[in-house]
Amino acid sequence: MHITIKRTKRRKTIMIQIKDSLVEVRAPFNIKQKEIDSFILQKENWINQKLLLQRSIKKPIKKKFKNEEIFQFLGKDRKLKIIINNNKKSHIDDDFIYLVFKNDKNNSEENIKKKLEVLFKETAKEIFENKTFDEAKKIRVTPKKVLIRSYKRRWGSCSHKNIISYNWKLVMAPEKIIRYVVIHELCHLIHFNHSRDFWKSVEKIIPDYKSSKEWLKLNQHLLDW
Repeated sequence: MHITIKRTKRRKTIMIQIKDSLVEVRAPFNIKQKEIDSFILQKENWINQKLLLQRSIKKPIKKKFKNEEIFQFLGKDRKLKIIINNNKKSHIDDDFIYLVFKNDKNNSEENIKKKLEVLFKETAKEIFENKTFDEAKKIRVTPKKVLIRSYKRRWGSCSHKNIISYNWKLVMAPEKIIRYVVIHELCHLIHFNHSRDFWKSVEKIIPDYKSSKEWLKLNQHLLDW
């Protein structure tokens, strides 16, 4: 593991920054090297976890919205199958996303994208409702309603009327990540803020919630078209 150490008069404490799989330690100018080494040793497990997480980041691939193309659903690869049929309905199973058109004149790239988004939104509605109300019973809170929305920079929200909304694109994420967002929003029914007590409530239910929070931060580009 290569670590760059930068000393500066501006800092009063040691800090570690990991970006693009590069580790940089920033330390006060007059601090002894053995103190820096000791700090790095204490943080070794944390550093390795961060590096593993950053190295797991996939680069986004521009979608063409064509038959046989791969899309993410609940964190797993699903192959798109375009079907021409009047009687069947679009649906998703463990391996495939079946998108049904009445004729082959309608399955343009634009129409495939629109129809796929509708299918994802409908499926997300069912999944997020079930997960939200199931988790709500366990922690004894009472959300009034679950909505599916199109957000640019958020994954969920909780209103003062106890209405919880989710970004439909979250349905592309692994189930562990979805559960974190669900618990996050439900905990706002206990603490309508991001105070220390709020995060303690989240941590009580998901002790390793920080890894999911970090995953979303690093991989949000994958949950988009």
